[in-house]
Formats: sequence, C-alpha cells, structure tokens
Amino acid sequence: MPRTVAVVLANEPGSGFTGSKYLGDIGGTTLIDRVLADASSWPVDDTVVVLGPDAEEILESMASTAATVVIDLEWSEGSAASLRVGLDVVVRGPATDLVVIVPADQPGIGAEDVEALIEAAEGATAAVPKYRYRRGFPVVLARSMWERLLGSEGDLDVLDLLGSHPEGVREVWFDHLASPRVRSPADIRGS
Repeated sequence: MPRTVAVVLANEPGSGFTGSKYLGDIGGTTLIDRVLADASSWPVDDTVVVLGPDAEEILESMASTAATVVIDLEWSEGSAASLRVGLDVVVRGPATDLVVIVPADQPGIGAEDVEALIEAAEGATAAVPKYRYRRGFPVVLARSMWERLLGSEGDLDVLDLLGSHPEGVREVWFDHLASPRVRSPADIRGS
C-alpha cells in the first residue's frame, strides 16, 4: 500500500460570514472539525491541514487533532500558496507516494470514495473523481505530479490543471453527487 497523506486546504475566506467560514456550525461541530473528522476515517497515513485566513481564530476553536496544522501566511497571494505549504510539509516528512488534496469546506467525503481514488492513483500521475459527469474533489496526486506543483504561483485550479494535462490522469466514476462545498452561510444552514 502506498504511503498517503491528506492535505486539507482551509485557504478561502468565504463571503457573507461574520467570522471564519471554517468555524461555521455543521450539526453541532465546526466545519473544519467536521472535515478533519472525515479525514480521520480515510485510508491515509497522515493529515496536514493548511490554514489561511483567520488562522489564529480557527486554531483557538479547533478540537484536538492528530493532523499536522500549518499556517500559510501568504494565502492571499492565491490558492497555489496554500498548496505549496501543504506539499512542502509532505516533502519534509517521511517518504510519501500519494497526496489527497481536499478543500476544508467540503464535509461529508466518505472513506470509500477516497479509497477508490487512492487505488486508481497507483501507477498513474493522478486520480480524479467524476460525480455523475462532473469532476470534483478530493483529487489524489502521485509524487511526480505534486513535486511539479511546489513551484506554482497565483491562483491554481488543480482540476483545470489536470484537465489540460490528461496524460496519466485516471477518472473514477461515482454514481452519486459530490459532497457539497460550503461557499456561503446559506450552505451551512442547508446542512
């Protein structure tokens, strides 16, 4: 089994929230704690969570976690900054084969989906879920792919990048919709 690390990116400020969207209440727990609880059930060896906006406030409110928590001080420079920070932590740790990239505003990702993506990524450059004809997250990247991303800058859409470089990318089809992402306070009220 390849050594795999989940990289959870809490790097988007959200709009319309009175505080951090990652501290929004999802069924009695915060959004960030819910996503980290999901990640604890995945077949990964470690989890790294990258905090961007409101990092100190989130840290004060987060439940105790086994995840490695890092703060991206340059998150406002674009999404590539937080991805670089997370991947840098992975590179500096034990030798790792695969990373699972997931946004911290997408609760409800099941272990079965992550496991299927990890299996598909073995021998490939990446595995991408396709939920009823639409690509989504999480994505699993092999070392050859994520080492290239360490030099990325600005806003980086990993799904667009993989779509424009499809060689070695495997799609895993799921017969259910993707877990919805939290983009506004209305998305939390609907949870």
